[in-house]
Amino acid sequence: MNRIKTYFIQLYIRFCGRPGALRRAIRKAKRLHRQTGRRYRVFFFGYRYRIWNRTQIRGRVRAGLFKHNLKAGKDFDAVCFFDTNDIEPQFLIK
Repeated sequence: MNRIKTYFIQLYIRFCGRPGALRRAIRKAKRLHRQTGRRYRVFFFGYRYRIWNRTQIRGRVRAGLFKHNLKAGKDFDAVCFFDTNDIEPQFLIK
């Protein structure tokens, strides 16, 4: 039973992590950046792409979602798929 459940969870993660969903998240991050002028990053967290700014990341650290020793800067830059302030994005999709 666990193997079947694991298989379907893997399929679901693969579907949610598809390149089209990443492109849509990047477009949303760019739109939010144009509207507010803040720096947004795209993460894959909780089976979907999330767009968070520094304030939202800090709030999640305070809420206990992430470890308290993680900083919103360099620790999260290493795992983000896209950053609106990056001159050259780490992850390019054509």
